[in-house]
Amino acid sequence: MENLKINIIPFQHPSLKKEFGFYKEKKEGYYPIHRTELPNELWDTQKEEIVKSKYYYTNFIDTIDCDFKTKVDFAYNAKFAKHYYTHSAYKHFANISDAIQLNYVKDIEVWFLDTALSTKDYNNYKVFTLKIEYSALTKSPALLLSYDGNSKVATTSIDKIEMPSNYFKTVIYNNEIFKFDSLSEDAKQNLINVYPLLNIPIKNHLHIPHDKPKKGNRYLPYFNYINDFYNNYLNTEAFRSIVPLDKNGFFTIPENEVYHTNYKSNNLRFYNNTEIDPKVGMKKIGPYKASPHPNVQFFFIYHKPDRKEYVAKLYDYFLNGYKGFFPSLKNHIKQPFFMDDKNSSLGFESPATAIKELKIHLINLEKTPNTRYVAIYISPIHKEDQDNKQLYYQVKEELLKHEITSQVIFKESINNNYFGAFLENITPALLAKIDGIPWRLDRDLKQELIVGVGAFKSAESNTRYVGSAFCFTNKGEFKGFDCFRDNEIELIAGAIGKQILKFIVDNGNDVERLIIHYYKPMGKEEIDPIQKVLNKLNIDVPIIIITINKTEANDYVAFDTSSPELMPLSGTIIEIAKLKYLLFNNTQYSQEGKAFDYPFPVKLTLNCTDDEYLNDIPTVKELIDQVYQFSRMYWKSIKQQNLPVTIKYPEMVAQIFPHFEGDKLPDFGKNNLWFL
Repeated sequence: MENLKINIIPFQHPSLKKEFGFYKEKKEGYYPIHRTELPNELWDTQKEEIVKSKYYYTNFIDTIDCDFKTKVDFAYNAKFAKHYYTHSAYKHFANISDAIQLNYVKDIEVWFLDTALSTKDYNNYKVFTLKIEYSALTKSPALLLSYDGNSKVATTSIDKIEMPSNYFKTVIYNNEIFKFDSLSEDAKQNLINVYPLLNIPIKNHLHIPHDKPKKGNRYLPYFNYINDFYNNYLNTEAFRSIVPLDKNGFFTIPENEVYHTNYKSNNLRFYNNTEIDPKVGMKKIGPYKASPHPNVQFFFIYHKPDRKEYVAKLYDYFLNGYKGFFPSLKNHIKQPFFMDDKNSSLGFESPATAIKELKIHLINLEKTPNTRYVAIYISPIHKEDQDNKQLYYQVKEELLKHEITSQVIFKESINNNYFGAFLENITPALLAKIDGIPWRLDRDLKQELIVGVGAFKSAESNTRYVGSAFCFTNKGEFKGFDCFRDNEIELIAGAIGKQILKFIVDNGNDVERLIIHYYKPMGKEEIDPIQKVLNKLNIDVPIIIITINKTEANDYVAFDTSSPELMPLSGTIIEIAKLKYLLFNNTQYSQEGKAFDYPFPVKLTLNCTDDEYLNDIPTVKELIDQVYQFSRMYWKSIKQQNLPVTIKYPEMVAQIFPHFEGDKLPDFGKNNLWFL
């Protein structure tokens, strides 16, 4: 039996009304309040006067010579109450923490120095956020306490770091945190006391080693950190005099407010049976569907000196299996491995001339009709070599122009002692690239189309690219995609409309609903073009938009205190606000089972063009269940993801697309999973 606590501490407003004064003129140290967030008591008595200014100022103490004064009942003034508690808590922690700021959404961020993890080159801070809100879970005002990890700040001040100032982003001055481009005049006059937050360029400049990602259970340290913070700083009379927190501490979620996905949702369908684990399903049952192409021809692209040590070995592994650990391609993905090495493979002279040689090779390649070609590119460039990574993208693009899908294998992987495990991961991708289906969702067919829209921002061009119209049936069968820049809204809508029309033609039936998994909140300017396309097609169906945060939620986190691991079971669903949910998506399927990793929950927000549609709880649960299942459709590896492929796949394409020379994907590339 789960016992779920969430990092929210409820409280009740004091029953006494408190008097506040408001000033029209901006004053040093006073807090700006937008007129729409002024107390209702002022609107009731002074409406004609207060509409004359946009902002008013208060320090929540002074009333002498103020322009307006009123007693406030916090119970009827949620927005103003949030300002009051935030301002008071900020002043409290300004005297306790080692650094402090209001973040971009005006919540309090407090930093505490961790001397054990600090060095002579940088100070390490533990970072916490305190957010005052009205909680739908506790049905009361509450304080959300989150642990945001560590931040490292150089011990060398900015005036001694000789590098362009545009590399300085966030700094500390007098124990307060600022954006460098909004430094006060006082700070600019005292750069000797301004210290930058470390980022990659500053680390490189100061010769500070980069952090290695930590693996293991993230729930345990997170829970310990917020517990310690609560006991040391919040569970005190001093803080309760500001925010009257419930003495029971973190909120225990009632059992009847915890949902779960269907117990069958972990099942994946393989050839003639179901299995939870893709690794077991592929080996013991076999893929759901082999390649539909009668002829598949593989060929190698490689650096000539690598033929004997790498190419010959890989050829043998594909043909005969790997050291008794991994079966041949014929047995594993049900695909005979045939290659006409003399005519189709290319050994290029050097990486510098590889693309030129490949272009000539492909022009002269005499393809056999009705044959799907697959290039196995043995890359001589290490996958961490960012300076020469462009060759990877150039090879991919050139092959797509000739309707050839590809699988890239970095040559150092082939001699790795764990190459058998590597093969377990790439073979589902290889099968998907020849239009086979490694596994699919085990769910009843519905006449609905699921469209995923994900994005990736290119650091080189500072442009966001959107992998759009990634379309699937509700069984998880892939139906095609495209890629655009994020401002090409009409093109995205058109691509979605085209897929809906194709879906209707293929199925000979009307679509019941359109479900869009979107990487960010979807605005009216993005929904309207899609509705216009549907209207032109005379399709009147509800459009359900599920916003799926690309990054895991570490602001709202629940903990199963009945489990030593603290991570809630996979498929646990918690509603944190109206139609906003946490979905715990991991490999902890039972309290007796063992998890392989410990991802934090995914945050989902549901909307629909039909206002009544999402009032039905079973419908909402079914939609979340579908998001959960689509995370199991990841064919790039056998490792389960916590994000659905409807978001992961578009992001992967959007990450590669900016490196292509052409500004449009070749048609072949829109109907093949070449990017896996």
